[in-house]
Amino acid sequence: MRRRRNFAFMGLLVMTLVITSCNKEYFQLDKLSDEMEITPNVVVPLIHGSMSMGDIVALFDSAGYVGEFEDGLIYLAYSDTLVNLRVDTLDLVVDDYYDEIYLSPEIGSDPVFISSGLGDTVHFLKSTYYSLDIKGESRLDSIFFKGGQILIEVASTFRHRGVMTISSEYIRDPGGNDYSNSIEITSSAGDFTGSVNHSLDGYLLETIKQGDSSVFRVDYDLALINSGNPINPGESCGINTSMLDLGFYSLFGYVDPAEVVSEGGEQEIGIFSDYPALSHLKLADPRINIFTESSLGIPFELTLDSVIATAEDMSTLALEFYEGHPFKIPAPSLSQVGETIGGEFNINNQTSNFHELLNLAPHSLSYRLTGGIDPDIPDQNHFLLDTSRFMLEAEFLIPLDLKYTQYALEDTLEFEIGGERIDTALVKDVQLKVRTVNELPIELDLQLYLLDESYLVLDSLFEQEGAFLPASVVDGDGLLLSASEQSHTVKFHTEKLIKLEHVRYIVVVARLVTSGQGAQYVKFYSQYTLEFEISLHASLRINTQEL
Repeated sequence: MRRRRNFAFMGLLVMTLVITSCNKEYFQLDKLSDEMEITPNVVVPLIHGSMSMGDIVALFDSAGYVGEFEDGLIYLAYSDTLVNLRVDTLDLVVDDYYDEIYLSPEIGSDPVFISSGLGDTVHFLKSTYYSLDIKGESRLDSIFFKGGQILIEVASTFRHRGVMTISSEYIRDPGGNDYSNSIEITSSAGDFTGSVNHSLDGYLLETIKQGDSSVFRVDYDLALINSGNPINPGESCGINTSMLDLGFYSLFGYVDPAEVVSEGGEQEIGIFSDYPALSHLKLADPRINIFTESSLGIPFELTLDSVIATAEDMSTLALEFYEGHPFKIPAPSLSQVGETIGGEFNINNQTSNFHELLNLAPHSLSYRLTGGIDPDIPDQNHFLLDTSRFMLEAEFLIPLDLKYTQYALEDTLEFEIGGERIDTALVKDVQLKVRTVNELPIELDLQLYLLDESYLVLDSLFEQEGAFLPASVVDGDGLLLSASEQSHTVKFHTEKLIKLEHVRYIVVVARLVTSGQGAQYVKFYSQYTLEFEISLHASLRINTQEL
């Protein structure tokens, strides 16, 4: 067998030598062309992937405003503290001034003083009830003073020396002793003035109920030492008592909520004026969740009043509540002094017409927030500590349950293919194929226009009819029924490739609507996906003489 193979190989070699060396005139090899041309088709997969709705929103959510409910429905959320107050920043207890006076007839006609001898001391006693003023319709039962001072001023034109003593068993010092203070009248010339003041820090004042008022009693003791001078008409002794710069460690009684919580104003909503196209966005159930924390011993109602949305055309709409308003703010009871109690209240399309206000695309929103008595609580015994605080935080929450009737976007981008020209002799045809499977309830129409340096339109990119990205099909509740599928081919034939050399600008025109052309509300869930596949198909012409 080996020998036969060798003979066959030798025979083939001999034939080749004969053909290439003998009888060359019969074969004209110099006339054979050295040019060769091939036209290959090249397919290059560029991108194949899938993005969920959760992935898409995460790309734009650098601030952490996006979340999702347990069922996957996506929402946008923003929280802000609307009210945050400490009681010690409020001037609930105002400065008080109490006057008392002894007139000449009271002294000169007093039989004891008339019968007294030179150097005898005669006491003239008075008691007067006062109320401690606090703001609004409040009532004070007791107050444990924090800081503040009491100032007593005495002016006497009686020509007798003596002692003026002011006392009250309703006011006790930090040691629990009844309040008492005296000023010595050191002149018998009828020109005496004197004063004394001291801190009220740590003092306790208690009141008693007298009719509709809460009062406390102050006792006055004017002790005159008979100097032998007569009591002339018009002589007097006046006592002015001032309680100044009053604060408190604790306060018990009835506190008017309107004096604690009262806010109002007008809030500009710039997003609708900055982005007018958002007026076509309609929300099914925007929400405000209100959270309160209170260590005020004041159960009260919070009224959100005069909430009015004003649109650009000056049309207005007022907020109406269907239920759950006014908000009844829970508070610690007398057995929970020092504790903080929380509350939660919800504004949504079940409790109000708040969604109609936002769908008006308002440019401003006016509001007023006031506290009032809770009529369901008969025993209105309140307390406040200097550390008491009230906080109201609002969470603005927008579930992506919406419809969009039209959103148009147009933008111009600069474009230049570069210094190298496109070799159309090498590239016969290029096709960019895009295939999508879309579960998102969004339809996207897209077109790119190619413009020269004079902004004249040379060509457009997409030639096919229909949406670039059709929306998914949803049911009456806005839930996914089926995904849409679409394929697009962008053809760059020779003429279009040549035009690219003259393109200086690309105008992007896009239109976006939700499923059903924005006629119904749709929901966006994090598990909805957009699958896409992009591939490049090129037909080439390769000639060996042109390489």
